Amino acid sequence: MSIVSKKLDKKETGTVFRHAGSGKILCRLEARLDTDDWNMLQGLIGLMYNAGVSEGDRQRILIMRDALGFTEKDQ
Repeated sequence: MSIVSKKLDKKETGTVFRHAGSGKILCRLEARLDTDDWNMLQGLIGLMYNAGVSEGDRQRILIMRDALGFTEKDQ
């Protein structure tokens, strides 16, 4: 499951990471990242999220899901 949309919007003045399902902005950086850097950060966000899921700490998962804008229907 991908959390961050894999689509890089080159029209933005900075760098934007969007929720894969809803399209809501998760993070906006004032710096303009190139495609390779954007892909690395996108992967890092996914790794952190998946580490929380595999750890099994339900409370931490709920906090992370809330911070990322997930709802129960996204599970």
